[in-house]
Amino acid sequence: MKITIARTLIIFGVVVTMGLLGAVGLQQHALNQLKVNGPIYEQIVNGKDLVADILPPPLFVVESYMLALEAGEFPDRVEANAAKIAKLRADYNERRAYWQKSSLPQTLKDQLANDVLTKSDNFWQAMNDGVLPALAAKDTSRIKQHIARLKDAFHLHQDAVEQLVASSNEFLSEQEDGARQEIQRWTALSLSAAAGAIFLLVGGTLLLRHRAIAPLETMRAYMSVLADGDYSKDVPHSNRPDEIGAMAKSVAVFKTKAEENRRLEAQAEANRRTSEHERTEQESVQRQQSTDIKFAVDALAHGLHQLASGNLTHRIADAFTPQLDTVRLDFNAALEQLQDTLRTIGRNAHVIAASSDQVKVATDDLYKRTERQAASVEETAAALEQLTTTVANSSQRADDAGRLAATAHENAEKSGHIVGRAIAAMDGIEASSNEVFNIIGVIDDIAFQTNLLALNAGVEAARAGDAGKGFAVVAQEVRELAQRSAHAAKEIKTLISASGEQVKRGVALVAETGQALGQIGQQVEEVNLNVAAIVDASREQATGLKEINLALNTIDQGTQQNAAMVEESNAASQRLAKEAEALFDLLGRFKTGETSQSASVATGFRRQERQAAASPLPGFGRTAIRAYGS
Repeated sequence: MKITIARTLIIFGVVVTMGLLGAVGLQQHALNQLKVNGPIYEQIVNGKDLVADILPPPLFVVESYMLALEAGEFPDRVEANAAKIAKLRADYNERRAYWQKSSLPQTLKDQLANDVLTKSDNFWQAMNDGVLPALAAKDTSRIKQHIARLKDAFHLHQDAVEQLVASSNEFLSEQEDGARQEIQRWTALSLSAAAGAIFLLVGGTLLLRHRAIAPLETMRAYMSVLADGDYSKDVPHSNRPDEIGAMAKSVAVFKTKAEENRRLEAQAEANRRTSEHERTEQESVQRQQSTDIKFAVDALAHGLHQLASGNLTHRIADAFTPQLDTVRLDFNAALEQLQDTLRTIGRNAHVIAASSDQVKVATDDLYKRTERQAASVEETAAALEQLTTTVANSSQRADDAGRLAATAHENAEKSGHIVGRAIAAMDGIEASSNEVFNIIGVIDDIAFQTNLLALNAGVEAARAGDAGKGFAVVAQEVRELAQRSAHAAKEIKTLISASGEQVKRGVALVAETGQALGQIGQQVEEVNLNVAAIVDASREQATGLKEINLALNTIDQGTQQNAAMVEESNAASQRLAKEAEALFDLLGRFKTGETSQSASVATGFRRQERQAAASPLPGFGRTAIRAYGS
């Protein structure tokens, strides 16, 4: 059979109660033996009464003897003294009959009857037969004669009385010694029983402290550590077979589930950080690409501005990024070719003068459209790449987050059930503490009643005078013992109350943990809803990607058409080259490094020379698509 805390408390209460009942029974027996009107006290009182009856009258006839002597000396006192003597004789007879029926020891009764009463009877016979008749007759000689006989009888009576008084005093001394020994013996037994009860109380208290209070305090501190989020320590008392062991096992399960939840949360947080890091890296790369593209575009814009101004000697000296540097080289080569072409055109300007307007219009239109399409293709290709990567990552992590959220929700529900069982176990411990609390209350009432009995015994002992001093000492000891028992019961009650408060605080902590788990479950449910929304958004983004692909196809078709137009422009340029001599006057607008020409001639022949050199602007668009559209 398992010794649980509840059974330990019940056994402890029964043992302590039996010990206190035994102590109270011994005390009650001692009180019955030593109380006023008890057997020992009655023997003491009888001895005192005997002495009081002997010295002075009625059994001691000294007063009757004195009255007889007075009447013999003073005749006028004869009648009054005779009446007193008669009353004393009646009192003597009454007390004589009383002591013959008393419960005195037989030795004293024999000495009283055979010695004192016999000689008293002789005294009264001499008084009645001789002295009183002589006093009544007022015969002086007879009075003296009978008084002399009365004197002899009185002295014999007096000697017998003194011997009986000595025997009575010896008897009283023996009775007092016996009573003192009885008091000491019963006091020792009572103190031993009380000490045993106190030992049981102290031992039971220490056992309760060791078996229940200290483990509960340890569990409360450990659960506070768990509530703070520290799962590194092992669960204490998990190997015990009682309620605390069961509670520790429940807490261990809760700890395992909490650690699993923490691991899942850490994994989700790591995934989130990974996604954030990848997004940050992508943004950084995009910013760097944007910076590089802006630098290249600015340099090209400046070169184009110089080209638009007719300056064919301008070159882009600063290198671009490796992906874009071919554009710079193509641009510089185009200018070089354009410069050479314009020089050639300058030599043949008179041949192409008639076709310059048509080539100019077609080349301008092609330039604008190709420039817009190149920019659109570049931006769209970059956006499509980023969007494709983002959608793929978002879809994968949304699925992972959904599974993690479902697992966390199930663990939170299981942890809530475990917390409920822990609360039920702590309620059982609290109920057992209340039962012990009631038992201690009964012990306190018994100690209170014992204190009242000891107080009453002390009052009776005070009334008894010197004969009750020994009994008063016993009553005081009993009273102090009762007070110590009451004090010990109060201390135990205080400890039980403290343990009850600690159990309540443990229940409150477990309840707060259950509420926190409920909130975690709700938050996990909200995360699940958000993950579902992310999945829907990913699907919508996939649909958008399809539309973007269609747009890119359309742009590609337009670019191909532009390429065809470039070929037509090249053919026209070749025809116009034969007529370049007609444009000789216009070439004066360009700065070719040979002669200073006007800006209008350079502007008119800039697009023609670029087309004759395999159209550098469409080449720029294709280079950008190769760099960022794949």
